[in-house]
Amino acid sequence: MAQPMSATARPAGPSEPALTPLSGMPKRVFRELIMLVMGGIGVFCLQLTIDLALTGTTTSVTFMLPLLIFTVSMCAWGAVKFLAPYADPLFVPIAAFLTGIGIVYLRRIDRTALTDEPLPPDAGIFAGQGGRQLMYYMAAVVLLTVLLALVRNHRMLRGYAYILLFAGIFLAAIPGFLPASISSSGGSKNWIRFGSFSVQPSEFAKLMLLVFFAVYLVRKRDMLSVAGKKILGLQLPRMKDLGPIVIVWAASLVILIMERDLGTSLLLFSIFLSMLYMATRRASWIVIGLTMFIGGCIALYPFFSHLRVRVEIWLDPWNPDYVYGTGTSSWQLVQGLVALNTGGLLGNGPGAGNPNLIPASESDFILAALGEEIGLIGLVAILLLYAILVQRGFKTGLMSRDLFGTLMAGGLAFLVAFQLFVVFGGVTGLIPMTGQTTTFLAAGGSSLVASWLLIGLFVRISDDARKPWQASFGLQKTEAPPEFLAEQAAKRAAEEAAKADAAGVMDSGPIPGGDQPTELIIPGHLQPGSGTVEETVVSPSPVSGPPGSPPTGGPYSPPPGSPPTGGPHRPPPGSPPPGGPYSPPPGGGPTGPSPHRPQSGPPYPPQTPPPPPGSAYGAPGGGPTGSATRPAPQSPPPPPSSAFDHRPPPPDRHDQNKEGGE
Repeated sequence: MAQPMSATARPAGPSEPALTPLSGMPKRVFRELIMLVMGGIGVFCLQLTIDLALTGTTTSVTFMLPLLIFTVSMCAWGAVKFLAPYADPLFVPIAAFLTGIGIVYLRRIDRTALTDEPLPPDAGIFAGQGGRQLMYYMAAVVLLTVLLALVRNHRMLRGYAYILLFAGIFLAAIPGFLPASISSSGGSKNWIRFGSFSVQPSEFAKLMLLVFFAVYLVRKRDMLSVAGKKILGLQLPRMKDLGPIVIVWAASLVILIMERDLGTSLLLFSIFLSMLYMATRRASWIVIGLTMFIGGCIALYPFFSHLRVRVEIWLDPWNPDYVYGTGTSSWQLVQGLVALNTGGLLGNGPGAGNPNLIPASESDFILAALGEEIGLIGLVAILLLYAILVQRGFKTGLMSRDLFGTLMAGGLAFLVAFQLFVVFGGVTGLIPMTGQTTTFLAAGGSSLVASWLLIGLFVRISDDARKPWQASFGLQKTEAPPEFLAEQAAKRAAEEAAKADAAGVMDSGPIPGGDQPTELIIPGHLQPGSGTVEETVVSPSPVSGPPGSPPTGGPYSPPPGSPPTGGPHRPPPGSPPPGGPYSPPPGGGPTGPSPHRPQSGPPYPPQTPPPPPGSAYGAPGGGPTGSATRPAPQSPPPPPSSAFDHRPPPPDRHDQNKEGGE
């Protein structure tokens, strides 16, 4: 059976017009300032409510901590406005507000700690986990500024694709080769500890590998879009194009095996799968990818106790053996569900809950701790902020002027959305827990710095997509918007009009009657089926007659079928006079029409070439004179020298004839 023909995926309809006008998008500086101020007021109200609920009084930290958070946020906004003035106005305010909520709430958890010494109300601003998170926030803003200053255009990252690939692989894999004493935490080996300093390299590896995925898919998009066999209505790719997805799938399983980190493995494979779908628009890649990952996890399930424990807890979290057990404990998940149920719709109020009863409430389960105090309404409001951030990320990808920016912005937006889904799904029991942290809210310097670097990439792509379009120089492969092309055409037309005016060339306006239909008039001798004058010159028609008789209807005869005209016809200048060398001798050959040329009108005396001297036709100049002749419409030039030309005899022959006559 013949294989189906391959076809490259093409858009079903015409491309949509550009979302960015030629003059660029408005900067919205005033609105950004209003959102930042409102976010600062919200952080201050949260800190004030917590202090009043815990101690009933306020301290200097009540005012200084929100003020310092607002100052750092303004520094981040100033850096963005200076280095990327046309960036989306919602990225920095949303990220700053979520970071402020996280810093304040981490300090609140330290105030009621059960395992360690509780944090005093008048402790310094940089004390406890909240203070460390504030320092990480400052470092993140500094790195954000450095990123925007070094990467002035997101297309610069395409030149470092393979460097980012090897660096990302190294950072993602290095904890699996280190001893468990410096890399293990909660059953997973995804940390690197040096004394009191610790870092989670997989947070940075995700961003590096995402940039490489975007570069790779831009280069191999056409190859991966080729269709293969069609099975059950689903157009599958060709077998030889499955290499990239198989490699990423194998790498994610290696991370799951060596580091026992289900969250990082799932995120990396999902990011590549989503970007592959964005590049090719083929749902078959999603089906193939999900089948491969789920099949790999099922195959590894019997061999890894860490994976089995998480699945068993997810399937039956209320089992007493799991809740109070030592090896397989669902205590963390149960306490998170109880906290969400206790908070209800409106919550117990900031500072009135018991977040310290939830293990890892400052990192993995910070959403459950917040849900107990601000309720379902407050939690939905936070989720809506994340949704707006994701929506603006996807819109930035749609507005981008190149495919690389589109894929990178879409991948970053998907990373934020999918990581939030994984965290919130694990907290609510929708999916097994993965150990991932909530972006901007959870404690941890690696997570916060990586999150703000993600915002930096968003800002850089958004600034390029929203700024006024201008002709690019170098290897910036951008497509000119239609407005720019129309403007350039108008400029060229104006310049040409100015040159015409300067040269004194004026437009006389429309020609009267110029809009009337015209008809092409073809002379009779040029119509199809009749020869032309030039054709008869080159190849005259053969005639019948005695040998040596001149052909009639030759090249100098009038075209047959021409209507007769009254009166004598005056030949055009340069034609031979009547009775000249081109007239036939008296009693010469036939003067009727040629048997090979139809005659539609009365015959005309033909004009024949001069006969050779001494021939049977007599000397030149014989024949009737004054006869009316009709020359050809366009007299061609005389034919080249031939045997019919009149050539005077040699002098010696003429002298001999003269002597013989005497």
